[in-house]
Amino acid sequence: MELYEQVFNRLSIQDMLFFNIKAVLEYPTLSDLQEKNPTLYERWGYLSQNKFDTDKTDMDLAEKVYQDKAIYYPEFSRIVAITYASLYLKDGKLQRYFKKITNEDEYVTIATFVDVLYGISSEGVKSTPHYFPALCGHNITNYDIPLLIKRMLKYKQRFETDRDAIDSTRQIVPLILKHCLAAKPWEGRIIDTVNVWKFNGNDYTPLMLIADYLGLKKTVDLDALPDVSRYYWKNVLDKPEETLEYISLQSATQTNLVIQLMNELRQL
Repeated sequence: MELYEQVFNRLSIQDMLFFNIKAVLEYPTLSDLQEKNPTLYERWGYLSQNKFDTDKTDMDLAEKVYQDKAIYYPEFSRIVAITYASLYLKDGKLQRYFKKITNEDEYVTIATFVDVLYGISSEGVKSTPHYFPALCGHNITNYDIPLLIKRMLKYKQRFETDRDAIDSTRQIVPLILKHCLAAKPWEGRIIDTVNVWKFNGNDYTPLMLIADYLGLKKTVDLDALPDVSRYYWKNVLDKPEETLEYISLQSATQTNLVIQLMNELRQL
């Protein structure tokens, strides 16, 4: 009940941090995975056979399953773009603060966003009681948040080195993430529009379907994650800046659609 009390509260939209993460396959093909990371290649083989009933002798099918499914696992993907936004009132009108982060160095992309979360966490612990905005996005419970933390783990040593150089008391995982993970689902620390749109039903609804149903404004249509990854690997060598900009636009569009959806719901 607390989730919907927050969703339908006209003012609570200003207490949310909207964000989206876009990732691509770390290795563009199965053969690349096999060549550059044989251990993970073997692990993917076990996983795909057991979960997706892949026949490893059918190389075309195995490649298709890898392209379509591996992107959903943080162990086989790499973050290339993050968008975040917040809303505030100015002269009685709702305004947006919107920021896109993208870099070929995954660590730089993650660390830039994590610095933002550190700043929010630092401000949050100064209040009594501690205050942190709710994290809001589409499917962030099942995808974005686990992806972010698991990819952070890959760079644990780099985070530790940077932390020691800046502030040795800083925790690697920002407090705002820890509080969201520790909160009960109904406490509203994470507002996942996948769950909001269910209205206590059971069906998963893609954000593009919601957007078209409600007539939300968008710059581009959202591509499925496997298609985002295919686009990246098809174009990044020849057009690196244009490719990153496109992925960033996909992320920004998703964040913008979630903001519009929450704005629609808060007026009910």
